[in-house]
Amino acid sequence: MKSIKNTPEWQQYEWLITKIMHDQYFSGATTVLSDERLVGEYSERSRQIDILIETDIGKTIVECKHYTSPIDIKNIESFMSMMSDVQADFGILVSSSGFTSSVPKRVRELGNRVTLEHLDWQSAYETSFETQSYGRISDICSHCTSHYRKGKEVPGLLCWEHGIGLLVEGIVAAGSVGKCLKCSAHTVYCDSCGCTSIVSYEEPCCELRDIFYDLRICDT
Repeated sequence: MKSIKNTPEWQQYEWLITKIMHDQYFSGATTVLSDERLVGEYSERSRQIDILIETDIGKTIVECKHYTSPIDIKNIESFMSMMSDVQADFGILVSSSGFTSSVPKRVRELGNRVTLEHLDWQSAYETSFETQSYGRISDICSHCTSHYRKGKEVPGLLCWEHGIGLLVEGIVAAGSVGKCLKCSAHTVYCDSCGCTSIVSYEEPCCELRDIFYDLRICDT
């Protein structure tokens, strides 16, 4: 498994922003996907999207920029061009170092379709996760907890889908499935037995574990 110490900080920043966006926007009607690819309408090429937010009424692309200097007009024009190429309805550009004064003026062309967010690395780190966010359920992947310095490096962050229901003998059983942004492993929480386990790495807590996982995978 790749050590977190060998992961560049820009990628860790991208994980932090993905976690923030997922927790803010994900719902039964909205999907939040990281490191996606869309084929451009005009370029006819596969374009890499840091974060893709999709609803039944449109799609938003999010780009994360962890630079040492503010984002300038060339960066925002490149982002606007990307939006046009992939036919995005909205765009969010997140910068760890802010923006030059010309950038807000440049995006006026698209009205409220473009949002500029200034969030430095440390603030994103502090905002992105808590050790125990949901009682027994942690935001941190237990498969990726080793070899990182708390407050300086990012562990594996889990993006959870809660409220997965399963009818068993007339009783609804509930579960949650979280995908790790670092190792891509899935952690399943089973409300009926109150246990969590990692698919492919740990034995099921009960016979419902893999059913919850399969339901989650089939829906994506």
